[in-house]
Amino acid sequence: MNIILLTLFAVYLPHTLRQNEILEELQVRGAAAVEFVGIRPYDTKEIKLPADDSLTKRLRIPVFAADYKYDTVSVLRVYPCLSYDYSRVSLLVQPVVKFGEDSLPPYRVFMELFSADYERGYLSYRTGGLSLFIGRERFSVGPSPRYNLLLSGCSAPMDWLHYSLRMEKVRLSFFLSRLNDLYDKPLEFIGDTITRYINAERYLTLKRLDLTVGDWLNLGLSEGAVFGGENYSLEIYHFNPVVFIQAYQYNWNKDVNFFLEFDTKLFFNNLGVYASLLLDDFQLEPDPNGEPNHIGFNIGFEVADPFAIRRTFWMTEYTAVSRYTYCHFIPFQRYQYLGTPIGAPFGPDYDELYTKFIYHMKPAFDIYTRLSYLRKGETEIEALWPIPECPRQEGIFFPKNNFLSGIVQKNSTIETGIRFYFNKYCSADVRVGYFHAKNFRHERGRVENSFVGGCCFTLLYW
Repeated sequence: MNIILLTLFAVYLPHTLRQNEILEELQVRGAAAVEFVGIRPYDTKEIKLPADDSLTKRLRIPVFAADYKYDTVSVLRVYPCLSYDYSRVSLLVQPVVKFGEDSLPPYRVFMELFSADYERGYLSYRTGGLSLFIGRERFSVGPSPRYNLLLSGCSAPMDWLHYSLRMEKVRLSFFLSRLNDLYDKPLEFIGDTITRYINAERYLTLKRLDLTVGDWLNLGLSEGAVFGGENYSLEIYHFNPVVFIQAYQYNWNKDVNFFLEFDTKLFFNNLGVYASLLLDDFQLEPDPNGEPNHIGFNIGFEVADPFAIRRTFWMTEYTAVSRYTYCHFIPFQRYQYLGTPIGAPFGPDYDELYTKFIYHMKPAFDIYTRLSYLRKGETEIEALWPIPECPRQEGIFFPKNNFLSGIVQKNSTIETGIRFYFNKYCSADVRVGYFHAKNFRHERGRVENSFVGGCCFTLLYW
C-alpha cells in the first residue's frame, strides 16, 4: 500500500472535529500511522496515510465550520480559520462566534446578538525531534479518542507554553498554562469560620512520557498539577520536564494539587484497545479520618468491520470518576478553569457508558448511531471539603459513599445521523435524537424528556 506523509501543513488536526474520528478509524484498520497517540491534536507532519483510501480523501484541514446544536437550548457556533505554514514555522488563528446561550464559553454577549472569542490561535516551530508551541489550543492527554481524564480539551480554551522532544521510540512533553486568578478563602471546608480572602494566582503544568513499540503499542505516564497562591512566582523547577513537581511540594512545603495518570493503547487486527487510570489521591495505608481513594478510570475498544460487516466501525468506552476527584480544600487548587472542568467534562462523581456505530454506506456518505448512559452524583468540583484540614481533627470522617452521591441523575441519550461529502472541499452532518433524564438536576422523581439534534457544515482545504 502506498503511504504518503502530510507535509503541506504543519498545523494541528483538531481533535474536536470529525477529522480526528476518521484518523482513529484509519489507525485501527492499520492504514494510518501516528507513532505517539497519547497527545491530541496530532501535528499533521507526524501522520502517515494511505494515498488510495477513501477515508484519507476526507481527512482535510477545515477552514470554516458552522455547528448548530439543539437539546434543552439552541446554540449556533461559527468557526472561521486561517493558517499559514512556512518551512518549520506554523501560524493559525481560529475565532469562534456563538449565537445563543449555553453553559460553555464564550459567555459575554455583544449587543444582545452574539458572543465571540478565540477558539484556537498559536505559533509553532518544529525541527528534527524538537517541537515548540505557544498559544491557544484544545490539547487532550490520554488514550481515549473522546474524553480523557487528565486533560480532556473540553474546558474553556486554554493558552499554553508547550514543548516536546522526540528520541526514537520515546517522547517527552511539557505543558504550562496560566489559569484564571481566584479571589477566595485560603482554605474552605464544611463548617469553617475563615473570613480572610486572598487573590491567588493559578497555574497548571502537565508532563508526559510516551513510549511506543512499532505502530501497535503506546505506553504513557503523565503528571498534572494545579498550583499557585498569593504573589506566587514561577521558578526554573517548574519548567523541568523530567522531574515530578510532587518532590518540590514535599521538600519545600508547597501547596500543589497533584495527579498521576497511567495509560496504554494497543492496535492489532482491526481492533484498538485502550485504558487509563487517574490517581488524584491514593491511600497507601488506612486514613485516620477515613479519606477514600480519589481516582478515575477509562477503558474502551474500537473495532473495524465488526461481526464481518464490511465498511463499519464500532467504538465503546466506559468511564468512572470517584466522588472527590478534582476537588480540593484549597479553592485555587480545584481542577477547573473559568468554571469548566479541566479533566473529565462531567467533573467528579459520575460514570458513563458510551457507544457509537458507523456505516460507510458509500465513499461520500455515512450513517451513524450513538448511545450514552450517564449517572451523575451531586458532588461537583466546587463542593466543600467534607472534613477540616490544616490541621485535621479527630473523630470527623469522610462520607462512606465515595461514588454517585446524593440523588443521582440518570441520563439516556440516543442519536442517529448522516454525514455526507458534497465534494472534496465541503461536508455536512445532520443528526437527530432523544434525551431522557431521571432525577433531573438532582430533584428526586423529576423527569425530563426532549428531542436533541444538530447539524454541522464544514469547508475543507488541503
